[in-house]
Amino acid sequence: MHELSCTWVPGTINLVRLKVSGRTLELTSTRLARIFGPQALNDLYLKGRAVLKADSEQLALLA
Repeated sequence: MHELSCTWVPGTINLVRLKVSGRTLELTSTRLARIFGPQALNDLYLKGRAVLKADSEQLALLA
C-alpha cells in the first residue's frame, strides 16, 4: 500500500494534485472518484486535502 497526498490545484474547481513516492500527478476529481470511490473526495471537499491509501492496481490506473 502506498499513501497519496491529495490537494486541490489552486485556481481550479475540479483538478486534484496527487503526491506519491516523490512524483506529482494532476487529474480530475471525477477520475479520482472512479479509481478510489466517491468517498475519496469527502476530505477534499471538507478540509481541502486528503490522504488516500492505494494498492498497486490503483497506482497503475493513475499512470
